[in-house]
Amino acid sequence: MDFLKLCADRYSVRSFSDKPVPEELMLKILEAGRLAPTAKNQQPQRIFVLKSEKALEKLHKHCKCYDAPVVLLVCGDTDVACNRPIVSHSMAEMDASIVATHMMLAAQSLGVGSVWMCAFDNDAVAKEFELPDNVKPFMLLPLGYPTEDCQPSPRHTQRFPIDETVKFL
Repeated sequence: MDFLKLCADRYSVRSFSDKPVPEELMLKILEAGRLAPTAKNQQPQRIFVLKSEKALEKLHKHCKCYDAPVVLLVCGDTDVACNRPIVSHSMAEMDASIVATHMMLAAQSLGVGSVWMCAFDNDAVAKEFELPDNVKPFMLLPLGYPTEDCQPSPRHTQRFPIDETVKFL
């Protein structure tokens, strides 16, 4: 598949069927995340695959995630992440974002839908899953097959002209 077409075709799925994502596809999606670049290759991403009924029930206390059959809880380990020396800022969240993007695009290439979610109480989710203090949840990535009537948001194809977002200096 052409990469730009893949990027254009991918949309936020907000209506998932109950069809499970096969294990072999999940492993490919997770491998795409493992291969993602991170600052100084520190690889601070910590991915929790929530697919058991118990894990999804725990998550649903804080976020429904459109009833996706599997949700990736994407975290960053601040003890492992590179810190920007000038401003002493952890790269954990940026690295986790790069990893999540790789996984979203891999999912799309395999016919699996996704939606990036940050609207949840990070601290409550960390507590719910008993994460250590250094492992910070940054986003959820619900994955699964879109329902037959699922459509992209009307705003999906609305993009600014490139000269409004890019400047050549």
